[in-house]
Amino acid sequence: MKSMTIICFYFGKFPEWAPLYFETLKCNSSIKFIFYTDCDYSTFEAPNIVFNKISFNEYVQLAREKINVSFNPENTYKLCDLRPLLATIHYHDIKDSDFYGYADLDLFFGDIRSFYTDKILSKYDVLSTHEKIISDHFALFRNTDYNRNMYKQIGGWKEKLESPLCVGIGEEMLMRAYCNNMNKKQFANYKLVKWWYELTGAKFYLKEQYTTPFTPIPWIDGTIDSDQPDTWYYKDGIITNNRDGKRTFMYIHFMNFKSSKYRHDGTKAPWEGKEKICFATSEDMKSRIMINSDGIFKINN
Repeated sequence: MKSMTIICFYFGKFPEWAPLYFETLKCNSSIKFIFYTDCDYSTFEAPNIVFNKISFNEYVQLAREKINVSFNPENTYKLCDLRPLLATIHYHDIKDSDFYGYADLDLFFGDIRSFYTDKILSKYDVLSTHEKIISDHFALFRNTDYNRNMYKQIGGWKEKLESPLCVGIGEEMLMRAYCNNMNKKQFANYKLVKWWYELTGAKFYLKEQYTTPFTPIPWIDGTIDSDQPDTWYYKDGIITNNRDGKRTFMYIHFMNFKSSKYRHDGTKAPWEGKEKICFATSEDMKSRIMINSDGIFKINN
């Protein structure tokens, strides 16, 4: 079985759904998750979850030392710009793993290996849950020098990291680096990008997994934005929704439930401003829970 190590960081206070989130990691017991955090993790420890207690300032200093850049983030969100460099910063964590990656905390995982099987992992070097860019909320990379150093091909990467605000050097910028630094106009021509993949023999598994509802990316049925599925279910490691029958999903990403920032149709995120979102426990996940516009709930059978 191909080994995977996922690097995560989080500073401040874990979100209220954290007990459920970590339960979904435990269910993916053959995958190692390594966290760098100043949060209380005493109730979330598991054989496949490794926690490193570190303050935000200490983590920033660690990053500076590993990448030799004047990195002075204005806020924790800026740390997202480090994702293309995490294999360098945390090489000691991933050096023995076949694949490394990163993940957000505003999601629940289903059964990752049912989507990223050993057959797929044997064939591909970069795996994304979006079709045209490298997904910032979860991505996997074969542990090679080429992948670990690809960030150096991002134009102006040092200057971008030295900016105090998050500029988003993952996703499209990282994908363009893999594509020989195509400019934005070239990269927008998907036929050209696919031609380049075929020409170079690039081993990318870029498949839309429909993990993030309420975006302009057309859903399975062609709907966009707020017309996409708004009710999701989790039961014992399996994620489904109210629209797509028995189809299962790798994970459900809450981004557009909790924040209006990336809702392109101007609608308000339903969880924004709510005092409480999560009304279910990790124990409830063994029966069934529901994620919808009102929050996260246990389903009473």
